[in-house]
Amino acid sequence: MAGLSVAAVALPVGLAYASMMGLPAASGLWAAMAGMLGYALFGASRTLIVGPDTATCTLIAATLTGLSIVEPQARLAAAAGMAVVVGVGCLLARLFRLGVLANLLSRPVLVGYMAGVALTLAWSQLGALTGAGARAADLLRPFEAVTRLLTQAHPATLVLGVLCCAALAAQRAWRPRWPGAIMLVAVTCLLSWLLNFPKLGIAVVGDVPAGLPVFKLPDDFRNVPGFLLGAAGVLLVSFSSGIVTARSFATVSGEDVEPNRELVGLGGANLASGLFQGFVVTGADSRTAVSLAAGASSPLASVVAALALGAVLSLATGLLYWLPQATLAAILFFAALHLFQWEAFVQLARISRAELGFAMLAAVGVVFFGVLGGVMTAVTATLMYVMYVTANPRDALLGRLPGDRALCKLHLNPTAEPVPDTVIWLFESSIWFFNADAFRRRARDVVSLAGNARWFVLDAEAMTHADADAVEALFRLKRELDARETVMMIAGGHGLFRTAMERSGLIEAVGPEQVFISVEQAVAAIEQRGRKA
Repeated sequence: MAGLSVAAVALPVGLAYASMMGLPAASGLWAAMAGMLGYALFGASRTLIVGPDTATCTLIAATLTGLSIVEPQARLAAAAGMAVVVGVGCLLARLFRLGVLANLLSRPVLVGYMAGVALTLAWSQLGALTGAGARAADLLRPFEAVTRLLTQAHPATLVLGVLCCAALAAQRAWRPRWPGAIMLVAVTCLLSWLLNFPKLGIAVVGDVPAGLPVFKLPDDFRNVPGFLLGAAGVLLVSFSSGIVTARSFATVSGEDVEPNRELVGLGGANLASGLFQGFVVTGADSRTAVSLAAGASSPLASVVAALALGAVLSLATGLLYWLPQATLAAILFFAALHLFQWEAFVQLARISRAELGFAMLAAVGVVFFGVLGGVMTAVTATLMYVMYVTANPRDALLGRLPGDRALCKLHLNPTAEPVPDTVIWLFESSIWFFNADAFRRRARDVVSLAGNARWFVLDAEAMTHADADAVEALFRLKRELDARETVMMIAGGHGLFRTAMERSGLIEAVGPEQVFISVEQAVAAIEQRGRKA
């Protein structure tokens, strides 16, 4: 039952994505079939369903258009070749354990990226919904586009498109568990046959080749540099989208998601899809949700779904001839609206305005520069922000509240007081070459404020790494404190930081008796020495 439910959703979605990319309609079903079987054999997740995805299909369509590949069969050959390249790329990435690269796509970037894709995809479907043409006008020229859609709309197609959208909206509002897409496909196919929609000027899918896909090695690789660049972008987006989907549903199924293992499954799925005349597939959230809701607990659901789609291709392609293009456009339009996460933008605004800015940058970048350009712009901005924050870490002087032995930050607790004759300085980062200057500059200021303090405790609790610049900065701090006859202590520090301190001779220079596990131990030692004195 889970497999049949997945097939019911994958059927209209596969046809819609193939239509959107300018490929033969059957290729969407071929990709879904081969992809699900490939992932069932090689994938790590028991419940993830793979198939065509909004983001990857949008990027594939943009890449093919950029390469000036127009004819449907030529576009299919190129899309199949891209799937093979992506599959091989996934396996190579697994060999070199590059699954960690998925972490470069932070949540704000993904939220903004999805919003940009949603806007672009929804806008691109308006032409098919209104009958004004297969492609809507540029999103960056909205007034011209709206004028075109209104003046060139086909009345019958416009009415059908509005009714399809209204039907999907009503189904989602009142019967969300019903398979709205497949019901809409069935009803509109019947109406198209009864009323002869093609005679009324309403575009239909037309002939869908009967039969199952055959094994074929892709042989169309035009403009190899541009092709490989597009494939690299599709690989990054499809893998990231698949990982996000897998991680989201793992909270429901109780599975653990390991990116490097998922690379094998997605690689097998895309190789199977490309070799059987499909295109790139990735984790499909709607089909995975349907599968889990129907009680799926093993890859057998994917196998059953693939067999069901094969039965449709073998026995019922004549019915798909009458499927209106406006129906597929309405399904994609609502899929796009579902991708736009208003709540996520609100949450980001509450958490961090900087992260909200990254999300908006990703969304605008996708609209202005395309999917890959928008993602790379937002990722670059995010990494630059991370480097800026790391290069300018926070620091604080520590003290005690009256009657309390615990240490706290003086600037956050006005009633707190410094430990007598002691400066305790917390630097909230490891020291690297790009923040060593900030450490030296701030350390100089703190030392000048220390006055005649006898003890200077560096709270290194946040430090896990130190390079050559860090060692030099710490030795300089030691020399400045020695000139003031102030004893330097180091408290905390972990892993590579401790190793670097030992190998560099800093521990010996400071004195092993002046190095402590925690800042509390350092303060206790200072107070004990004061009592002995």
